[in-house]
Amino acid sequence: MSLPDYHTRFLLATSVSQDAVAVITEGTLSYLNPAGEILLSRDLDEIRQLRPGDIMDPPPPELGQSDEATFLSRVKTAQGPGALVQGLAFGLEDDTQMWVFRENISLTELGSLAAGLLHNLAGPLSVIRSSAEMTNTRLKELLRQNNDLSQNLEQWSAALSRSGDRIINQVDQITATTRDLMAKINGDTRQHKQPLNLNDILRAEMSFLNNDLEIKHGVEVSWDLHSDLPGFKGIYSDFSQALRNIILNAVEATQGQKDRELGLSTRSNHGWLEVSISDNGKGIAPDIRTRIFEPFFSHGKDDAKAVGLGLHSVRQLLSPYGARYNLESRPGHTVFTVKFPLQVQDRP
Repeated sequence: MSLPDYHTRFLLATSVSQDAVAVITEGTLSYLNPAGEILLSRDLDEIRQLRPGDIMDPPPPELGQSDEATFLSRVKTAQGPGALVQGLAFGLEDDTQMWVFRENISLTELGSLAAGLLHNLAGPLSVIRSSAEMTNTRLKELLRQNNDLSQNLEQWSAALSRSGDRIINQVDQITATTRDLMAKINGDTRQHKQPLNLNDILRAEMSFLNNDLEIKHGVEVSWDLHSDLPGFKGIYSDFSQALRNIILNAVEATQGQKDRELGLSTRSNHGWLEVSISDNGKGIAPDIRTRIFEPFFSHGKDDAKAVGLGLHSVRQLLSPYGARYNLESRPGHTVFTVKFPLQVQDRP
């Protein structure tokens, strides 16, 4: 029995791949595996011969043979902007390109595991809290019933009661953090439009980021949130990821400052929603401000893991909402503002 030819082996391999695989031949789509059809929400026969710019925004880079590059793009669907995807583009022979990509959803891959872990924690935490409450109650009853015991344990009883209260308070804090994290996982993994509020998303992101002790204890956060901010419709993860990236950029910019400051504000302005994130870092020089949205552009970051996709992904995430951006920066004071029109949110 002879082995299948290269083309057949390729089709067999990609048909069972969990990653989407697309092949571009002479500038148009020639192949899309089943995972790709699901991710693009279209059959191969429907989009065969389309150009990369008709499928992705922006399209992955055109590469020469043996070249490769990462990309972050928004899928174009018949209904409008689709999922944000990340992947690798490869240049093959005969002017052929191959993309291997998957949906870029924060926490989705770990969501079910984390949800199961947090669910399993709920039982033991409930037992610990109940035991501490019962110990406190029984101790008070014993002291009331036995004066001699009360006198002998006069100092001990107060210390034991305080210990019980501390256990209860700590369990309540863990429970609250667990509840917030579960809410965030649920929000980040929903890929349909729902009613949202910018203030709630900002609070949730900061609650999540405060699990980083450097942020919690090293950065002073000031809030100026509009008390009656209008709601809007959108995909939760689009805004949670975008705002988190901007906040992390601001926090990184404050490194090296004696007093690190982060400001978060929102407002409604003539049919536009605005969110501003400020920091007291070194600022961004005028000659590089036009490059901050470029993929892989990383300014002033010594961390070798900084790949420079933060603000590029912000633009990709928020482009379907008609977002506009404004940057004001000088040494010691940088403000990055995102605004988008409310009326855009009601589009399907």
